[in-house]
Amino acid sequence: MRRTVQILFLILFTLLFFLAVYPLNSFIPVDIFLRLDPLLAAASILASREIFTPLLLSLIVLGLSFFLGRFFCGYICPLGTLIDFSKKCIPQKRSNAEGKPAVRNIKYCILIFLVLCSVLGFNLVYIFDPLAVLTRVYTFLLYPLTILLLNTGLDLLRPVAMQLHWVSLAHKHYIQPLFYTNLITLILFAGILLLNFFAERFWCRNLCPLGALLGIFSRWGIFKRQVSEACNRCMKCHRECPTGAIPAEPEQTSSSECIQCLHCSKICPQSAISFMPTLKPSPKVFNTSFDLSRRSLFLSLGTGTLVTLALKTSPFAKLTYARLIRPPGALPEKDFLKKCVRCGECMKVCLTNTLQPSFWESGLEGLWSPRLVPRLAGCDQTCNLCGSVCPTAAIRSLPLEEKRHAKLGTAVIDRERCLVWEQNKLCLICDEQCPYNAIVFKWHEGFRRPFVVANKCNGCGFCEEKCPVRGESAIVVTPHDEIRLAEGSYLEAAQKLQLEFKEDPGTDRFLMEEQPGSSPAGKKPAAEQGAIKEKLPEGFSAK
Repeated sequence: MRRTVQILFLILFTLLFFLAVYPLNSFIPVDIFLRLDPLLAAASILASREIFTPLLLSLIVLGLSFFLGRFFCGYICPLGTLIDFSKKCIPQKRSNAEGKPAVRNIKYCILIFLVLCSVLGFNLVYIFDPLAVLTRVYTFLLYPLTILLLNTGLDLLRPVAMQLHWVSLAHKHYIQPLFYTNLITLILFAGILLLNFFAERFWCRNLCPLGALLGIFSRWGIFKRQVSEACNRCMKCHRECPTGAIPAEPEQTSSSECIQCLHCSKICPQSAISFMPTLKPSPKVFNTSFDLSRRSLFLSLGTGTLVTLALKTSPFAKLTYARLIRPPGALPEKDFLKKCVRCGECMKVCLTNTLQPSFWESGLEGLWSPRLVPRLAGCDQTCNLCGSVCPTAAIRSLPLEEKRHAKLGTAVIDRERCLVWEQNKLCLICDEQCPYNAIVFKWHEGFRRPFVVANKCNGCGFCEEKCPVRGESAIVVTPHDEIRLAEGSYLEAAQKLQLEFKEDPGTDRFLMEEQPGSSPAGKKPAAEQGAIKEKLPEGFSAK
């Protein structure tokens, strides 16, 4: 029964992940698992000092844990399910008998560390939270692998489809997503699974801060393990408990560690174990306390304080990468980092794959946070999914018109790399790609040269993506003049700044303009026309 429930929730988690596509039509919020995570909710609320209503769904899990114990870990958590399945492939070094309390209490130290960092304004929960970790794994590893397999299958079917005149199938192809930090993500995920070598569910019993939080609430749960007098002390339950919740005395149970898997009741040869609701506390039967020494407590508090101090005083905190572009609708940087849990949902749904995880580009605090890489692709102006799937509203959910006015930055031309400026060649690609006619050609020192009209550029990045210059683009988007609002209308903010984001009418009046000071077309002296012709870039002709 438990395995069936685990598989169903894992399938649901996976299905919702793959339903996060354009257009977004899922009747269940695709980020529902993240919203139900009380650790993510607590860290985001404490760090941002703001309550985001959808995160209050996590109170359901906390409330049920009070009655049912750590059922979430045993039945719902998809990472726990994968850890359970992986144990068949990973040999164990020793039995499941209860480990050392000092090792078991690491998860409580991590929980205290994360809570303290959140209180001090730094949301680091993404490093250890199981749902954030697994969503990143799905985004950076499973999703690209799935698309690769789909395209491979389509390539194999393509000759048959051509013969049968199935035109749609013959030309079907999915954009292959690519992500930075995928190797690091793979190593960390493999490490979590390989910890099973030391003990079954080593991550869950010793390191998971979400398990620690749910364990604290489970201490007072009313659905408890009970052992009858039929017990013959064979200790089989002690040896095979997946979380080591049964100490050397089989009548006792550490209820903060028990995940209600019922495994002990199934394997008991005397059928002496049952799980029943009871309100009677009995220290002889239920050992519900966890031993967190003052040394461990002070170590957690001290580490959290030092890490916070290091993040605040790190040169990365002020000398952030000059090309750091956040998704449209992202909150102001400090608020954004406090709310973002680095789950990767926004990167998964990005139509053009321009959203990529940060490594050092936004400092130590911004690890795995989303950023635009326009050289890979521009930001599709008909898509607003990144804000729709963000579970903590670090990226605001905006209508398309508002999203278009959420100015990401301003394009800047590097004249030393531009083919027109540096080599006098004909190139109109950036102008042709701009959806808002923000790139125009003007006469400059006898030549027609490209210029960026700043109040028409919203930083979408298509010009940078399509620039034909090899290596770094000759036109790049910088965060200069970006608009990032915690609240209010982007459309109104753009109007106040006199920004104009209108679709390109398809003509460029500057290409038709005469050189200032010249005679009307057809009336220039022959000598002047020849001089202009010599100065014009290759492919341009004088009027």
